[in-house]
Amino acid sequence: MRFLATFFSDKTGTPTGSAMKVIKFWVGQQGVASSISPVVVYLIHEGVALNTTDSLGFSDCPIEKAILSWAETDLKIDVEKTKKSCVLIRGAEVLDFEQKRSGVLIGRNNGDTLHVHWKGPAEIILAMCSSYYDASGFVKDLNDAERAEFELIIQGMAASNLSCIAFAHKQVQEKEYDDLKEKKQVDGKSLTLLGVVGIKDPCKPGVKKQWKIANIFGSKHQIDH
Repeated sequence: MRFLATFFSDKTGTPTGSAMKVIKFWVGQQGVASSISPVVVYLIHEGVALNTTDSLGFSDCPIEKAILSWAETDLKIDVEKTKKSCVLIRGAEVLDFEQKRSGVLIGRNNGDTLHVHWKGPAEIILAMCSSYYDASGFVKDLNDAERAEFELIIQGMAASNLSCIAFAHKQVQEKEYDDLKEKKQVDGKSLTLLGVVGIKDPCKPGVKKQWKIANIFGSKHQIDH
């Protein structure tokens, strides 16, 4: 009798479970274990509540669920309140399927400013940024040395089999306001990095043992993106 089993793994070949969870959160170049600037928290609230792929039918995406659960528990986000405070000019239908990133162009109901939010794989979002927020809410230039430090942080999380997702923001300059609003474009240049989360996909009990046995006898496994 032949043995056949199908397993799902992530891109690293690690078997996946069903409940992903954010276990790391970096703002600036430090892991967050205490309070961070309300400015940074508010911007991440916007990025989580408004830059979502729900409209594309991806509301069951494990990463989306993990980020929302983390934001509700750790950042005390009120999704509906945040959504009502803004208007979507260009929604997450501009999802970049090739690079798995998404961006939104929003306006705030309490002012005339336009804002851009991007979310996606940390290394891709980092490349779109020219500055970053530290935990105190100060914006700092992202020079080559600083960029290298962030790359090491991301590589460290990836080495621990974490999916690394970054958030970035930009307030649209007044001279670009009318053009972007009319064309409904989402600017993806010179962003400010808000933070990076590391998401763990814990295996169900017994999966790792079954995985090893399956590798001995031969098995089929599918990469879960």
